[in-house]
Amino acid sequence: MPEKRRLQVYNTLTHQKENFIPLLESEQAEFVGMYSCGPTVYRSPTIGNYRAFFTADLIRNVLKYICGYPVKAVMNLTDVGHLTDDGDHGEDKLEKGAKREGISAREVAKKYEEEFFNGLEKMHIERFDVMPKATDHIQQQIEMIQALEEKGYTYTIPNDGIYMDSSKVREYGKLMGPNYKKRIENLNAGERVEMGGKKNATDFALWKFSPTQEKRQMERDSPRGIGFPGWHIECSAMSSEYLGKRFDLHHGGADHITVHHPNEIAQSESAFGYDEKHPRVNYRVHNQFLQVDGGKMGKSLGNAYTLEDLEAKGYSPLDLRYFYFMAQYANFQNFTRDALDQAKSTRKNLQKKIEKAVKELSLDPNSFSLPTTLQDLIKELPTQETTILAIDEALKDDFNTPKLIALLPTLVNSPTIEQLKVVLWLDQYILKIWLFEDNTPSSSEISEIPAEIMDLANQRATAKAEKNYTLADELRNQIQEKGYDIKDIPGGFEIKKV
Repeated sequence: MPEKRRLQVYNTLTHQKENFIPLLESEQAEFVGMYSCGPTVYRSPTIGNYRAFFTADLIRNVLKYICGYPVKAVMNLTDVGHLTDDGDHGEDKLEKGAKREGISAREVAKKYEEEFFNGLEKMHIERFDVMPKATDHIQQQIEMIQALEEKGYTYTIPNDGIYMDSSKVREYGKLMGPNYKKRIENLNAGERVEMGGKKNATDFALWKFSPTQEKRQMERDSPRGIGFPGWHIECSAMSSEYLGKRFDLHHGGADHITVHHPNEIAQSESAFGYDEKHPRVNYRVHNQFLQVDGGKMGKSLGNAYTLEDLEAKGYSPLDLRYFYFMAQYANFQNFTRDALDQAKSTRKNLQKKIEKAVKELSLDPNSFSLPTTLQDLIKELPTQETTILAIDEALKDDFNTPKLIALLPTLVNSPTIEQLKVVLWLDQYILKIWLFEDNTPSSSEISEIPAEIMDLANQRATAKAEKNYTLADELRNQIQEKGYDIKDIPGGFEIKKV
């Protein structure tokens, strides 16, 4: 067997691609520990959010099934203490959601937590080993703030909160890039955030005091008075609770590189001790933004699409999952209907070719018994070593998913039984787009449905999503008058010629 290839990842902390060397190879660690910043459960996740969740899933699966490491993966749920402004101003997002929907903040959190978990299931993202909530770890956050106070890293702004003094933090902002010191020097007071009583523009809240003139729904008592934690402290408290003071990999979106993660590093290394040769987290990995039609995604722009929006237009969440594989996580990815149509069509064609091969070879894929790791798959299928090593090379090259899916056409064109086994293994543990069965919501052959009918069907789906049921009924009647029947099914619709 060839020498085992090392996983390479782009480390935002060092700004270069590096060999991934886990702590368990050099210390007494029992697992590869990874922490990923999860959702703030105050509204429906967008497809931009799901790109981050997909990336966390991809990293976890590569570490576990491609590299063969024992993995402990943690993803948090922020259900308190996240203000609408990264500068510690504005309204708590959960409180804002409560006013928007006319229910309590805790009911908002529960509602969108359930929606988030339903979305993970639709996207075939397995739940992470630990998914802690911020509200369940207030005491750990308070204790960490107390440790920072005792070490002299904090100061208090009366009637506001307890703040971290970033000027006392060695190498604060190093995650921003090689010129981080210059960037911070040029950061004029008030340019990044409103200063208020802050000593430095980059200082941040550890604990916010509740306003005396109003009662907040989500507040806690503490040794320093009633209030709520700042957003950043929860990640330090919960990651150390489940992964220890040092762990291997911290993942998040690129939007966290300038504020959230520099703050998380600052408070963690200040509380646990700074060691240049042994950082708290060895690898910082960030997925880049998802754009829409070449521009930003945003609620105000009307293009912050959810899974439900796509399902209403006849797409499967697994079409979106395949779409994410089409770009490497660290690059911007542009979402368009054409791109999603391409993903849907490609996934459908792969399914058709596999279905044809399974029938011709009289196979029952459910009877295949396959090992868990890629290295064991080579032992099981030695004739496929070249192909399996190509899969290994692609995914260990900084999770290069475009290189991975480029291997699929050759594997499914007149495949042998052993090639099908490789594809099945890949689909079970990495792709998870169900290539061996068609779960596409629109099970009719779209190519056989006239474009005019599909346009009416998509208009109807949009009307239903917008709760314009009168228009939806009118569009259904138009479709029926033209000789077609449309039926709503879970996640989309089905069209048949009458």
